[in-house]
Amino acid sequence: MSDIAFLVYEPLKKKRVNDSFDGNDNIGALVVKDILERAGHVVGFCAPETAKECKVVMVSLTSTYDVYSFYRHVAKRPEWQPGVRAFKVVIGGFGLQNPYTIRNDADYALFGRADDIVVDLVAAALDGKPFDHASVMNLPEITPVEIAQTKALYPHAIKFRGEREYQESFTGCLNKCKFCHYTWARKYVGDFNEYQNITLAGWASQEMTWKRMMATEGKLGRIRTALDGFSERLRYRFGKKISNADIVTGIERLGAYEGNTVCIVYNIGSMPTETDQDRQELYSVMAGAKPENRVVIVLHSTPFRPSLATPMQWEAVTLAPNWNKLGATAFFDSDKLRCVHSTGNEAPYSHLISVIAERATEKTDKLFHAICFHPKLQSGTSARRVEMITRNFDIEQYTKRYEIGEDGFPAWFLSGYVNNRGIAAIARAMLGKYESGL
Repeated sequence: MSDIAFLVYEPLKKKRVNDSFDGNDNIGALVVKDILERAGHVVGFCAPETAKECKVVMVSLTSTYDVYSFYRHVAKRPEWQPGVRAFKVVIGGFGLQNPYTIRNDADYALFGRADDIVVDLVAAALDGKPFDHASVMNLPEITPVEIAQTKALYPHAIKFRGEREYQESFTGCLNKCKFCHYTWARKYVGDFNEYQNITLAGWASQEMTWKRMMATEGKLGRIRTALDGFSERLRYRFGKKISNADIVTGIERLGAYEGNTVCIVYNIGSMPTETDQDRQELYSVMAGAKPENRVVIVLHSTPFRPSLATPMQWEAVTLAPNWNKLGATAFFDSDKLRCVHSTGNEAPYSHLISVIAERATEKTDKLFHAICFHPKLQSGTSARRVEMITRNFDIEQYTKRYEIGEDGFPAWFLSGYVNNRGIAAIARAMLGKYESGL
């Protein structure tokens, strides 16, 4: 077993038949592994039960849900207990936003890009010493941190899925949608003048902005894009400048070429101030498009969560409606255009536990442990599990609207490349616009 190893554990939302790192979601961890190996370290993999054979265990959190997966795998293992653990644990990854829930299960939390930090951090971990850096917490103490950025793309190709290679072509996003953690947590570096992901998605299923899709010439058989708001009012209010006319133009552009086109449209539902009238607007606008050839729109609506380090982090959370119940239902169907809700939409329970993780404090420990281990919360309908939580716990701190810049905000410690004062100023300007009806 190597002195340094990445922890392999089953994710809460299982994505493949095994739990290896050989997939798109672990590209970041594979880059960190490459950095450490180029610095002369031998880096392997370990399971929760074999971690005790290592000196430093690296834990990649790829989504908010990974804090639950990680905790379930290690919280009851004797060798992982604080004061007993003989190895050092480093947590990081894009899913690391709030470490309160797992602060006793790790020794260091690295926020943001690891490029210029991780080699020195691992050296400190091997020596069993604290590490002083603006983007690192020495756990279990929760201290202010800045999400680390990079000035240059990673220059080396990374192999994954056998012989496939990943070469970083950009990071961050030039669009500044007010709700998006990615655009505020990662400063843009790259050659594109807008977001477009081909490297991981592949040419057969490109991911690009709606505006870019409207301007693309040639057949796009399968494409992924985003609207992020049911109505023009909501999209403009929260930074997604896509008009109703743009929606019609985009669908008709997809249908201008022979053959079928499948377009997965990522959307955000349950936005602040959203009403059923907003939702009906999108259905009506899409139905008004007249493509010349067959287009299938799959609307994937993720419920809004107030992502940390964004201008919307103080907003309230609404657990209704249940977007999962709409799965596979069509809201328009003709010979040339079919618009259908995705089967993968989240249910309220999944929505709630992600918000709990992001807005966690030391008061969350009992609830977090129950979500991970209470038998009645491990299965059953979304509605039943949400009811059980709300009956036994006060969830106001996770769902309420906070005052902008409020001292009692749960993630008081986190700031991105735009500092908290700047984020608050953007939030106040946004709030002023929509309270005045703009």
